[in-house]
Amino acid sequence: MIEARSHRMSHFRHKAFSALLASLTGALGLHRLYLGQRLWWVPLAVTLIALPLVIGIDHWYQTPAFFVLMVPVIAGFIHALVLALMPDERFDARFNAAQSRRNRSGWDAVLIAVATLLVGAVVLMTTIALLTQTYFEYALKVRS
Repeated sequence: MIEARSHRMSHFRHKAFSALLASLTGALGLHRLYLGQRLWWVPLAVTLIALPLVIGIDHWYQTPAFFVLMVPVIAGFIHALVLALMPDERFDARFNAAQSRRNRSGWDAVLIAVATLLVGAVVLMTTIALLTQTYFEYALKVRS
């Protein structure tokens, strides 16, 4: 057990790459697998359950499954921002404790954070707008 854990923790983890993975594949949880976190499969499970419920449906963007699917997507963007903006020393202490090599992130982490914030904000605002529209259309349909 200890050998397996130390083997898992033996490779160096890049902060900017982990933030990029979180931004691009947050709904799949691949960044959590890369970082060696437990329960990395939870976002993947949510995505695999919700995605088939959305495919092939008219107005898929107004189904409850779509809004459930957006939870791990948005969580991936948030986790990408947390990782990219985390100080290098704190990231290394958490994810590279057994390593002598250290992260020295510069503009790569900053640019990933800016791009993640831009795309993540658009996705979040669009999801909120669609959720609000869906709610009020449903409320008007129930009233009439």
